[in-house]
Amino acid sequence: MRSRGTSPAGDDHDLTNPRGFRPLTIGPVAGGTVQVVRDKLLEWLRRYLPCEIAGTVGELGGAAVAYVLTGSTVAAAVTATVGASVGYYAAAYLTAMRWAYRARRDRTRVMRLVVANLIALRSVAIEFGPAELIDSLLVRPAAFYIGPQIFGNVVVGWIFGKLVSDVAFYVFAIFSYERFKGLLVRRPQAEEVDGESVTTVTAA
Repeated sequence: MRSRGTSPAGDDHDLTNPRGFRPLTIGPVAGGTVQVVRDKLLEWLRRYLPCEIAGTVGELGGAAVAYVLTGSTVAAAVTATVGASVGYYAAAYLTAMRWAYRARRDRTRVMRLVVANLIALRSVAIEFGPAELIDSLLVRPAAFYIGPQIFGNVVVGWIFGKLVSDVAFYVFAIFSYERFKGLLVRRPQAEEVDGESVTTVTAA
């Protein structure tokens, strides 16, 4: 039996698929969506990974020192929270300040430094403020305290606590980043203006 034939009207059609249904294929729209998602993930990774590394060092290092000195998981949980915040926001603030400073070449050095610090402070507060309040006051201390109780192992419990608290933190941080992007300092982009390379940074 042939799989294809001619209809009474003379139209070539598939006899095995008389209703003309077509299989779902991945076309340009779906491919474009995948690319957009990939680009967005890379954008978030470049923005947050350096801060995350610095925060992790402060978090686990602080928790370890506190636990060795006191033997208390409560002290370790509190110290981990403080250490994570210090490491993370030191990296975030210095990065934002450096980007803002590079973008303001038309000012004197002193004014560039003052303005860059103010813009960096605003940027960090808007992007991370709500996420940090929820994370530091609720999620992270609870996760670092409960984790060792659940697993019966301090190290495994800390890893669990970090994963849980990091997920919660980035849900709120990324929401703020995407919602208020126009008010935040972002990585400078080199643009060509009248044949010269000019560095610009996105910030209101």
